[in-house]
Amino acid sequence: MRHNLLFRSQTTKRIIGSTVKCAPAGQKHCTASAWPSYPKNKISHKSTLPLKHKERKIHHAKFASTIAETIGFDSSPSPSISSALEDGVLRRSKAILQSSTVPDVAEVEELLQSCEVFAKLLSDEMQSLPQNTNEALSASNLLSLEETQGDPRARNQKDITLTVPARDAAAQIISSTAYKIITDPKIYITPKLLSMYVNIQSLLCRPRSLPEIFHLYACKPIPKSKTAPLKFTTPNPNKPTAHIPLSVTDTALNAAIKTKDLPLCFDIINYSVCTRAFRYHKFLRKAFVPLSGAVLAPFAVYKLASELSGYLDNMDAAVATDVLFAGILAYIGFTATIGVVAVTTSNDQMDRVTWATGTPLRERWMREEERMLIDRVAGAWGFQQRSRRGEEEGPDWEALREWIGMRGMVLDRTELMDGME
Repeated sequence: MRHNLLFRSQTTKRIIGSTVKCAPAGQKHCTASAWPSYPKNKISHKSTLPLKHKERKIHHAKFASTIAETIGFDSSPSPSISSALEDGVLRRSKAILQSSTVPDVAEVEELLQSCEVFAKLLSDEMQSLPQNTNEALSASNLLSLEETQGDPRARNQKDITLTVPARDAAAQIISSTAYKIITDPKIYITPKLLSMYVNIQSLLCRPRSLPEIFHLYACKPIPKSKTAPLKFTTPNPNKPTAHIPLSVTDTALNAAIKTKDLPLCFDIINYSVCTRAFRYHKFLRKAFVPLSGAVLAPFAVYKLASELSGYLDNMDAAVATDVLFAGILAYIGFTATIGVVAVTTSNDQMDRVTWATGTPLRERWMREEERMLIDRVAGAWGFQQRSRRGEEEGPDWEALREWIGMRGMVLDRTELMDGME
């Protein structure tokens, strides 16, 4: 208490020559009328805190100036990020949304790329905040004026006040703008647009709309260009090209886990790796070539056997062909069968979620990505220490266990836990 009184006395003496209005009794801070755009608690004093608070203040100014320069906004003495975004992103988004024709894909990609850049800057800014945000920010605001006067690096930066409400407002503007663009009927959702939208919402920690966008990606009517009025074609949601890429699903699921939203994790898994489009795509990409080889193998083996039979003099050519054909085909078939069983029954990658007894091998292979993502969710909601696994409880954990059981999987199989072999 004595230190606080001495601090206020020294502060009053140092700014007595400036145009300052002292706060009435009962208020905590004074206001400097020479800088009316600053917050009320932004008073100058020589810093006695570590240097990292000064560097963080300079970083805030650099971040705000970067946003203003990125969108080509000539900043006034203290503009907010929200107003900068309104002058930059919103103007272009309104032009696209109010247009009666199908916009150019490159123009939409450029707009979402700008939103992604702003989201990345906001994400980096939030990660640079200290653990005790309110206490550190108030101290930084209290000591900022003299730091700016004494440090030439901070004095050269454009002083743009970055408050927590301003960052939240900027994040809301970016998120809502990207959502309006991606859900507009005139815009066809390409894989690149989908990836950019997921990155934006993940950086802003706002993944609630991702399951809806995954559904729209497969089912959204496709607009026809150069038609008045606009005409649409109904897509096939089960075709392989309508699948959600696994990298995009990983990004969305990581964002949902970060927000601790278990139902959202369920929805992301259901609308991504559980769809027919994803399974058809996996079949064509990984199983089509081996199965085609298996179908063509007998013809190739018979041709090879007929050629090799000409080198045998101790038996008839037809008999030699039949023997060679049966032997080579049996070798290929047995070897391929052992390989298929080894691939479909491997469990080294499994952590807490395994397949239930009796699950067909073809289903295990086809749904391995689904099990992998569910295993990640279970690991995020359970204890990280292996010695405490099995002690989890609560409604979320019971709902997760029941949901996993309904999908033909087992959570924490007893015989696979440590000490239960």
